[in-house]
Amino acid sequence: MLEANSLSVQVGQKLLLKDIDFSVSQGEFAVVLGPNGAGKSTLLKALCGDISLTQGDVTYHQRRVQDLNAVALSHIRAVLTQQYDCEFPFSVQEIVDMSHYVHQHECTPNSLREYSQQAMQTLSVEHLAARCFTQLSGGEKQRVQFARVLCQLLPTLHANNPCYLMIDEPTASLDLYHQYQVMKLAQQIAKQGAGVVAVVHDLALTASFADKVYLLQQGELVATGSPEEVLSNAQLMSTYGIDAEITLSDMFLPTLGVAKAFGLAAEK
Repeated sequence: MLEANSLSVQVGQKLLLKDIDFSVSQGEFAVVLGPNGAGKSTLLKALCGDISLTQGDVTYHQRRVQDLNAVALSHIRAVLTQQYDCEFPFSVQEIVDMSHYVHQHECTPNSLREYSQQAMQTLSVEHLAARCFTQLSGGEKQRVQFARVLCQLLPTLHANNPCYLMIDEPTASLDLYHQYQVMKLAQQIAKQGAGVVAVVHDLALTASFADKVYLLQQGELVATGSPEEVLSNAQLMSTYGIDAEITLSDMFLPTLGVAKAFGLAAEK
């Protein structure tokens, strides 16, 4: 299990996170929600071990993140950040293959190539393999980087060892179809045994795919639970300032209906 206890992060005089308790188990898909500036990306960086903590601990299976070196961490968790661009003219194949260094000592070259192929097929980017990464669209770049991160996880998943996928706004540059596919993929990775943590803005997608939701506001955890528990009308009004309701359906994706925002009636 990945856990954070009483986690706080302060930079200068600004407290970015305050007393956050967090956990995600193998096979669980947790989504972090909140308005802009709520501390979502900071929380993800803290869970990944990428920033220093002012207070509290982050542990992977009872091992403190600061006690794990870069190699050990790269076997346990893979991270897809918002900064997915690259200035160098690598091909898509080369970008995905960058994940190989993590497992080069325990996997054969053939198996690593197979993992790359599997990851690119899963993200529907295999037809881009020879293309220069810098010439792709923003959405294509994001899917290629997701393939790289998935390729990093696949050997650990196939060995039935614990691992975690950490993704920061994975749907930001994608069209509606690929937003759905990426969230579905994250859910499938969780079902294969990984713990998945995603920072997401889309409330309807969260309601459709998340097992657990953490809602942040001004660096504090204001709600946690299932999507049905967290995404209530009262909680959305309190956190986002909108009079809204998530409508769930067995046949369609959840929809977000907004009646009022910041005291202004919605246009008709």
